[in-house]
Amino acid sequence: MPISPWRALSPDNGDHYLFFERPFRYVVEDPEHTWRRVWIPTVIACPVCEADSGLRLAFKTGVDVVVEAACLAGHIWVEPRVDVSQWMAYCRFRAGRQEPDWLWLIEAGFGEEPPPPIDYVEEVRQGAAEAAKYGKRKAKAKLRRKVRKVKKKVGKRVRNEAMRPVAAVLRTAWAVQAGGVEPVKSSRRRPAEPKLPKTPPVSAYRKAYGVPAPEKGPKCLVCGDSGRITAPGISIPCPECAGPAAAALAAAERRVERVRQAQEERRSASSGRGAGRSRPAAAPATGSVTAVHGDNEQAIVNRATPGRPLTGEDTKVAREAAERAVQETSGNPGVRVHGRNNSVITSVTSDTP
Repeated sequence: MPISPWRALSPDNGDHYLFFERPFRYVVEDPEHTWRRVWIPTVIACPVCEADSGLRLAFKTGVDVVVEAACLAGHIWVEPRVDVSQWMAYCRFRAGRQEPDWLWLIEAGFGEEPPPPIDYVEEVRQGAAEAAKYGKRKAKAKLRRKVRKVKKKVGKRVRNEAMRPVAAVLRTAWAVQAGGVEPVKSSRRRPAEPKLPKTPPVSAYRKAYGVPAPEKGPKCLVCGDSGRITAPGISIPCPECAGPAAAALAAAERRVERVRQAQEERRSASSGRGAGRSRPAAAPATGSVTAVHGDNEQAIVNRATPGRPLTGEDTKVAREAAERAVQETSGNPGVRVHGRNNSVITSVTSDTP
């Protein structure tokens, strides 16, 4: 039966089919060696066209008795010189199975001829020759570019010098034709982009048209920034905000922090200028400012910070903020300032209307 080229190698299914691009060899025992076995690999060729490459060998278990062979010209013949058991072992080896009992067959030379050895010396020599040719071409191209660039510059300069008298004659003729007016030389510089006017802020438009600034509403919509919720017979602190006194003292805290940072910067600058002089550290102090509204006494802010002395500027800012906050409240307000370290706080101020 003809050997189909679309058959696949499947030793488990009994289909032993292989295609060989190089010559295929079977082994024959050497009769001259009697004390040990020596195998002689022999190449198979087509008996009709004598082609030894491009052969197909196949054997179907349970169907074929001997191995069949075919060439690319379409000639098919039976090959009894190839042992069936050896052919099946070789097919299993090509399928990826490693059988130690049949390794002698591969070592004897059974199967497709190995590819010719690679001459690495010749490969290296050819690669070096190609690299040298490539470098030579690149060097020549670079040299040609430089020569063309120089020739272009020289040619341009020669043409300009040669055409200078002609250009002068043309300018004179143009001036005579235009009535003695010299041509205007055009500038190659780009004109400067016009600067767009800055858009004035909204406050400038409001001031120009006499529009008053919008009034800011209260931040707390529950008490209207008064700090207390009042009604006939009811006067309780606002649960949503801390009141105007706390807001004023928070702003005073921020101002005090800015003042303290400025003082530290000046102190560090002065210490840098006079590194040899030492300044005594200020004594730590503790103090508090309390706002009194009727019988309800509420502590607003503690001016003492661990690790930082309470300065006179801090006390002054805190006292002014507390007085302004208390004056905005209703009832019988008052301010008490308690402190330790007489160099910082030396009096108690009370303001009652």
